[in-house]
Amino acid sequence: MIFIVIQHAKQTTLIKKYWDLYESKKELSYLVKPSMPIMYFGNIKKYLESSIRIVTVGLNPSRRDFPEPDPFQRFQSMKQDHYYHFNQQYISALNQYFDDDPYNAWYNPAFENMLNGLDASFYNRKENTALHTDICTPLATNPTWGDLTKETKLELQKTGAPLWHELIDYLEPDIILISVAGEHLSKIQFETIKDWETIYTSLRDKPYLINSKQVRLSSGKTSSIYFGRASELPFGLVGAEEQFIIGKHIKKITEKSKNPAAFMPFIHPGLEVDGEDGEMFGWEEKVQ
Repeated sequence: MIFIVIQHAKQTTLIKKYWDLYESKKELSYLVKPSMPIMYFGNIKKYLESSIRIVTVGLNPSRRDFPEPDPFQRFQSMKQDHYYHFNQQYISALNQYFDDDPYNAWYNPAFENMLNGLDASFYNRKENTALHTDICTPLATNPTWGDLTKETKLELQKTGAPLWHELIDYLEPDIILISVAGEHLSKIQFETIKDWETIYTSLRDKPYLINSKQVRLSSGKTSSIYFGRASELPFGLVGAEEQFIIGKHIKKITEKSKNPAAFMPFIHPGLEVDGEDGEMFGWEEKVQ
């Protein structure tokens, strides 16, 4: 009972911080109007009940999450007239996102195939339910992130990245999946327990790598981060079938995490990997 009360208090505090941030920025020209701050996308109750807790990471919410002429069509409970406690209304809207016409054109090719390999889904149809988060800011912008000025990005990140860390501390995921320009990885400031290593290598002219590191959250919990280079979409340099295979491999690693000696990295037979860290992690890519 005490744990539930503490978790509820943490959630209440986070909601206030997210909305305070939105209120401080909502009049700026590049903020989508009307909109709201997105703490996460997905059903947190089912996420917390999952045997493997998985969080995916992007940069910031899309303006397409608030489409015209009905900006809150994907957040139906926010269209109600505050008929119950506002925090409940807000959490209900986030929980129902993947039930109410989500932005499938992005989520399905970006993460869903890999999640399915982990016996997980955004859509509450697998053993594990994943949540999506954004590391730079919880605010939807127009123009999109890549077209914002450098000064605007820095200003949004200054408040958005620390808030994301607080959210991850609250969610305590087992797995964090991220596929962005490599330089964004430096925004992750959790204590490193085990530094980057390659856990999956795909056979191709320019090998595609999945790299992993372990970090310690403020609670002491260990989370594993999995990173692969992006293209137009997260993990977009590999097809749906291989994304599923990668997910299965990560699931196997997670299940064997208590027995490290049983784990062997996935490398196609006969493949030799030779490359600088910058090339492997995409650190030479322009940050979008």
